[in-house]
Amino acid sequence: MIRIEYKVEMMVWHENEMTHRAEFLAQLNELGKEGWRLVAVNPLHRGQTGMGMTGPLPLLLMREVTAEVTK
Repeated sequence: MIRIEYKVEMMVWHENEMTHRAEFLAQLNELGKEGWRLVAVNPLHRGQTGMGMTGPLPLLLMREVTAEVTK
C-alpha cells in the first residue's frame, strides 16, 4: 500500500530574479534527494504576487511513503 505525505516548505523570496531562481532550484534539488516533489508554489497564500511579493514563499510538496501491510 502506498501512502502520500504532504508538507509546506517556506522559501525566502529574493528581489533579484537570478538569485531567487538559483536558490529555488537548489532547495528543490535538496528536497528531491529526500523524495519530495513540488506540487504547487504559493498555495493558500493570499499575499501579493510577482514584483510585490513580500515574505517567504510557501511550496507544497508531496512524497510517496510505503506503508507496512498489517494482517
